[in-house]
Amino acid sequence: MSNEIITHKFRELLLPSLLIAMALNIASVVDASFVSTFIGHNAQAALQVLEPLVLLITIFEWLFGLGGQILALNKKAEFNADGSNHYFTTSMLATIVLSILILLVCFLFKDALINLLHPTAGSLPYVNAYSVYLFICFPIATVLGVLCQFIRVDGQPNFASGVIILVNIINIILNYVFLGIFHMGIEGASLAMLIGYIIGAICTLKYHFDSKRTFRFVLSKLKFKTWIASTIEIIKIGLPGASMGFFNVLLVYIMNLIVSGVLGELGLDIFNVCVSALLLISILIMGFAETLSSIVPIYYSQNDFYNLNHIVRNSLIITLVCSLVFTVFLLVYPDGLLMFFKLHQMPNDGLVENAIRLYSLAFVPMAFSTMLLFYYEGIERTVESGIITIISEFLGPLMFTYLLYPYIGINSVWVSFPLGFILSIVAVAVYVKIIERNDDEYFGLFFIRKGLIEKTRNYTLESKNDDEKSEMFSHLENLNADNSSIETLDKIINTIFDSNNGKVHVEILLIDYGDKITINMKDEGDREVMKGIEKSFSQDNIKVSEVMGFNNIEYVIEAN
Repeated sequence: MSNEIITHKFRELLLPSLLIAMALNIASVVDASFVSTFIGHNAQAALQVLEPLVLLITIFEWLFGLGGQILALNKKAEFNADGSNHYFTTSMLATIVLSILILLVCFLFKDALINLLHPTAGSLPYVNAYSVYLFICFPIATVLGVLCQFIRVDGQPNFASGVIILVNIINIILNYVFLGIFHMGIEGASLAMLIGYIIGAICTLKYHFDSKRTFRFVLSKLKFKTWIASTIEIIKIGLPGASMGFFNVLLVYIMNLIVSGVLGELGLDIFNVCVSALLLISILIMGFAETLSSIVPIYYSQNDFYNLNHIVRNSLIITLVCSLVFTVFLLVYPDGLLMFFKLHQMPNDGLVENAIRLYSLAFVPMAFSTMLLFYYEGIERTVESGIITIISEFLGPLMFTYLLYPYIGINSVWVSFPLGFILSIVAVAVYVKIIERNDDEYFGLFFIRKGLIEKTRNYTLESKNDDEKSEMFSHLENLNADNSSIETLDKIINTIFDSNNGKVHVEILLIDYGDKITINMKDEGDREVMKGIEKSFSQDNIKVSEVMGFNNIEYVIEAN
């Protein structure tokens, strides 16, 4: 018994997820570095003032990209292609409409919006200059981010990776050209980002003309009322992750006011470095979390807890270890990050180093809480994910800043972030324990259905004569499955191997529900084989679909 298919699929999706997270985060880090190097610290402070607006892109990507993706994948797992296309179309249309509306609001009420962000006198000219191209970039970057979420789970993760890599390479190169060579000022950094996203959006046209894609626009079948209802449904699923971004916008806005009020531009510079450090580690954390949220809905809906346990455990271990390593690095050598932003020779460098060290303590608890958040979103546990979001991204840091400020001053801001993440983990653990006492169907933080554990078997076949196949058939006989059903299952398995020349692994999940036995088979072989099986065997008991690039076959044996 192995986890080859889920492990391979996780690795295949991870790189695009990391690169999509990078696209949403690295542009801010690169801009901050180039701006601080070629223009100065007032200009860098302007980027921190505009950070709440930049985070809006992340909000929309999670709201419609993640929410729509989860519902679309669930429909695929239920063998409903029309439903899957419906959620894809709804998600993309909602993204386009709402992001354009925000673009119009930004331009029509630009002065009021900038005043609301409370820039300092020294940063105000830079805020005005940078915001023009940033506003234009908003709908393009948002639509691209949401579309790439669907592309990566549609069997084309490498294409999604290529688009995101291209966007970031163009942004980095043009940042140097516009700022370092042509000395265009802060507008050059904003323009570089815009050009990168425009070229990336043009490249995605290839996906629209690809005959192999499974997500298709069905605008002709979409009625206005249905679109509104489905958009609300997508928002409901994506809201916990998106509200993470929304509360982060509010939190950054409030913290900007606090640090600028106490330390002026220096405070904004420090906070910008802290946020940049968080963005760097969050590329890894969000990459793993979003990959997990793409796979979890399929395996959880099929009650495949063996494979779920494998992939969740490994994801947690990797993200926690990497977060710990980055934390230790900043605790020991904060100058390594400060040199990147040209802050290592500033006055009060001890204050800056202390802020970095305290803030870095947030990385490990953030990794655990974020993985939990996206797992809960994948299994549609909105209350649990909401608890984590509200406490870790808003209430926790504000509460601890308020309570600790009289005792430790501005350090309360930096230490409030790790304390907020820890509080969110404790709060959701307590809530889950309360649920366990009232509902004996689930146990543990990950809501495993304990009644099915002993009724579930997992098998991995490497050939049609694999010993595990005989073991599975013996188990079916013990469950009183009729011989004809076992023979049909044997023929399906043999067809998969014979049609793929034996070069395939088949993962089988067998669950005894009492009134029926459900057998789910996954392989990464030829799609045409799956279509042949659908035609050759009974339509009443067999369903087939393609999910995330692998073949998914469900065979149901009714109880005698």
